[in-house]
Amino acid sequence: MKMDLKYIVAAIRHCGRVKALKQGKSFHSHLIKTGYSHSIYIACNLVSMYADFTFLIDAYKLFDEMPIKNIVTWTTMVSAYTSNGKPREAIKIFTRMLDSKSEVPNGFMYSVVLKACGRVGEIELGRLIHKRLSRENLDYDIVLLNALLDMYVKCGCLSDARKVFDRIFLRANSTSWNTMISGYFKEGLVEEAVNLFNQMPDRNVVSWNTVIAGFAENGSSRALQFVCKMHREGIKLDKFTFPCALKTCSYAGFLDAGKQIHCYVLKSGLESSCFALSALVDMYSNCNGLDDAMRLFDQYSGGTGSICDSLVLWNSMLSGYVVHEKNRAAVNMIAQIHHSGAAADSYTLSSALKVCINLLNVRLGTQVHALIVISGYELDYVVGSILVDHYARLGNMKDAFELFHRLPKKDIVAWSGLLMGCTKMELNSLALSLFRDMVTFGVEVDQYMVSNVLKVCSSLASIGTGAHQIDCFKMPIQIFSLNSIYEAKYVQLIVGKRGRKLQ
Repeated sequence: MKMDLKYIVAAIRHCGRVKALKQGKSFHSHLIKTGYSHSIYIACNLVSMYADFTFLIDAYKLFDEMPIKNIVTWTTMVSAYTSNGKPREAIKIFTRMLDSKSEVPNGFMYSVVLKACGRVGEIELGRLIHKRLSRENLDYDIVLLNALLDMYVKCGCLSDARKVFDRIFLRANSTSWNTMISGYFKEGLVEEAVNLFNQMPDRNVVSWNTVIAGFAENGSSRALQFVCKMHREGIKLDKFTFPCALKTCSYAGFLDAGKQIHCYVLKSGLESSCFALSALVDMYSNCNGLDDAMRLFDQYSGGTGSICDSLVLWNSMLSGYVVHEKNRAAVNMIAQIHHSGAAADSYTLSSALKVCINLLNVRLGTQVHALIVISGYELDYVVGSILVDHYARLGNMKDAFELFHRLPKKDIVAWSGLLMGCTKMELNSLALSLFRDMVTFGVEVDQYMVSNVLKVCSSLASIGTGAHQIDCFKMPIQIFSLNSIYEAKYVQLIVGKRGRKLQ
């Protein structure tokens, strides 16, 4: 009996949507036997199904074996990689399509690629696509221009984003406004963001949440003021509003305000929302209410489905254990997450590393490192930096430096961890060289790091290493204008040892 293609496609999409892996693979086998898998229409939907399963290797194998590929096929594959956190691979697929000259990109393809560019900061390709949009008369499409606007914002090119926004001002929809507002908040331009919000012709719940989230990300208690304004204007607080408000309480230690919001969450019927629960657990943990956080977690963790579906909640509880140095409970939770089959994300792995740092446990650290490699997070901006810090704290400077040099992007944790490790292991010349690099590359340096460098300078002075080495302490003093008595004493100590004066 001949099957209707639309029913076949509906079945494939359903399998992907509900993550019916066994049924999806079985259906795929049936389609191969009946010859339906040769249809380019069916093949595209099978690629999407495997992408929904996060089985990108299977999706790519199916894509690569397709004898004929159209623009829909290419866009499906690029979208699959972008949606599953592999934007660099998505860009490679797009580049391969351009090189093959088999298809001409359309608005849908450009939109997906711009999203990938924004995620990895690929500004040059983003600008190239911008030029192509103008050349191909696609700059009338507001959805596509919003994707362009979002790409510039995510790449930190706010002036370019503003030019796009001003050009579409009369056609701008709420997405355009919200993207531009979030861009200002991202760059710390809070007043500019608020002014733009006040100019909006039609503010909706997403607009309010954008502003509240912006304040929360900037650690400002004004987030709570805008929650109150939102409520007074009759805009219903939703599952996105509450986590932002609770995050502010968490940062500021506003336990009473957090409890009031908790009551509102219950009244709104959102206590089953995984994100609201996660924010509540975070708030109680960070406001010295770990017992309340544990009670809340125990009450709801069993009823939120599998660990895979509620990983954000488990990550929050894990973070609470780490903050309060409940290391045994944290290790047990990490094991539970791992044995459940849930894929650990960067938050899970970061917390796991922090436990290793708390315990200075070499064996556990090696096991977690192996899990990080398997999970594909070794060179992640956050996870990789904490891993560098872990090895430096153990005094394993060889592995720390090796990983540090492999990281494509390093945060302050990696730099400070290496500096502390060098100081601890009395690798004084290496510490000074590292500090010079930090200043050269514009890495934000705090007084703790400068204090470590001053200790190194003091140590070098005491053994008479040479005047040119000791001169290094002038730079941090002059640049950072250290005023504290603690640092001043170190400066006097160094000067006394060398018999020299600051110029």
